[in-house]
Amino acid sequence: MIFDLDLERVRNRPGIKWERHGSDVLAAWVADMDVEVPDFIKEAVVARINEGGLGYGFYDEPIPVLEAFKSRMSHAFDWNVETSDVLRVHDVIQGLEWVLDTLTPPGSGIVVQTPVYPPFYSSVEGTGRNWVANPLMETEDGWALDFDHLDQVAERDDVSALLLCHPHNPCGYVMTSTDLVQIIEIADRHDLVVISDEIHCDLVYSPHEHIPAASISELAAQRTVTLTAATKTFNMAGLRMAFVHSSSQQYLPQLKEIRPRMIGGINGLGQVATVAGWEQGDAWIAELVEGLDHNRHLLSELLSEHLPQVRYRPPEATYLAWLDCRELDLGEDPAETFLSRGKVALNSGLDFGVEGAGYVRLNFATSPEMLTMIVERMASAV
Repeated sequence: MIFDLDLERVRNRPGIKWERHGSDVLAAWVADMDVEVPDFIKEAVVARINEGGLGYGFYDEPIPVLEAFKSRMSHAFDWNVETSDVLRVHDVIQGLEWVLDTLTPPGSGIVVQTPVYPPFYSSVEGTGRNWVANPLMETEDGWALDFDHLDQVAERDDVSALLLCHPHNPCGYVMTSTDLVQIIEIADRHDLVVISDEIHCDLVYSPHEHIPAASISELAAQRTVTLTAATKTFNMAGLRMAFVHSSSQQYLPQLKEIRPRMIGGINGLGQVATVAGWEQGDAWIAELVEGLDHNRHLLSELLSEHLPQVRYRPPEATYLAWLDCRELDLGEDPAETFLSRGKVALNSGLDFGVEGAGYVRLNFATSPEMLTMIVERMASAV
């Protein structure tokens, strides 16, 4: 079973998640899972190493990883793409900054649904653009887009793009086809590019489903640039490999004008791992999502028992819980208290924007036993 984990092995695993805060701290922060990389990916990578295949590769058509991308998008999401519309990058954030640099004017506004993944802010600012907040609304039925506000900010003269986190990090919100149609209509009305980060696309809980933004219509295809990767799904962020896709007659030619060495050669082992994951990973993904689904509900039970003041809405996607800790009276950054008193490392809500004051983000992609220990330690801190 994927979540039948050796906790000692987990706690001694190399990497930033478990090494940053020390051996006495339980790590539930950065978006690495505690599960093992699937055997079929490890075997593919080791086989490539044993074959001596660490030289230059994958420049001649057909490029295996692009064929795998095409097959995966069709098989998983009923989205038909052409390999000629797909570009390889080292990671999604590199792709994002490339797209911002290429398709939006310096100094222009980039609309984001806040609170949101912190590198969205730093990438927008780092490329000389300005982020424009379109805060998500929390309703009785869940998170929702504020379309009236989105339309208002989209019509500003300085705004050039809508940047989507789809599925959303940290709120776990999954946009519906109705949502996406309205987004594309707003973008078209105001002549904006839609940039859609879809890296959590495989980690969606029934009855919700992931719909690629570019797939909903020909207008959407002409308005959208998609960023994605297999690395989040298969817990292999260190094997850098991601994709930029657009079939837009306006955007794709501009994206292809970049000098190849500005991107550089793409990690060969990352490509091997991606192909193996997408070709052999269906059953593994299904088991992973089943385990994560169990954990998101277990977290609800644990919080009700140990921290009933914490408000938690189980996410529709991802393995990230957005916890409202304001009733605990721990100030704007409760993550500091949970770390100093409880020896649990969580992400500070402040990193996700001003709406994150009093919140933390908790990574529940671990064993039920470890998740229980995490919540019990959090409770001991208050």
